[in-house]
Amino acid sequence: ENRFFRELLDVLGTDEIDGNDQYREDLWPRQTECLARVFASRTRDDWSARFADTDACVSPVLNLDEARNDAHLAARQTFIDVDGVVQPAPAPRFSRTPGRIRCAPGAAPSDPRSALRDWGLEPDAITELMDGGARPAAH
Repeated sequence: ENRFFRELLDVLGTDEIDGNDQYREDLWPRQTECLARVFASRTRDDWSARFADTDACVSPVLNLDEARNDAHLAARQTFIDVDGVVQPAPAPRFSRTPGRIRCAPGAAPSDPRSALRDWGLEPDAITELMDGGARPAAH
């Protein structure tokens, strides 16, 4: 909605974007460039503090550790601990058929190809991913 867009622009402190031009698709590339430049001028935490008590629709991108400690997500029990492993809770949640995690996640496979096979990928797709540089995340 326009009022949230205007709030965004007010907090950002930019007059390069006219609040009336929100839906002007021809201006989106220029607006995107402006927003990227303005957001890059401060840290994520600084922007989070500036937007904390506003109606602008802005939220920081959090890593897993930050997300599980976020007050908003904690209040909604978004993350749960299963056998010592913190992970997202099942969603959506229904009163008559609540989702649940039935077991802890298995250990990370030493061979990423076996995990990809377990997930149902075909050998050619696995080769393409691995040849393209796909690798397991370091923990």
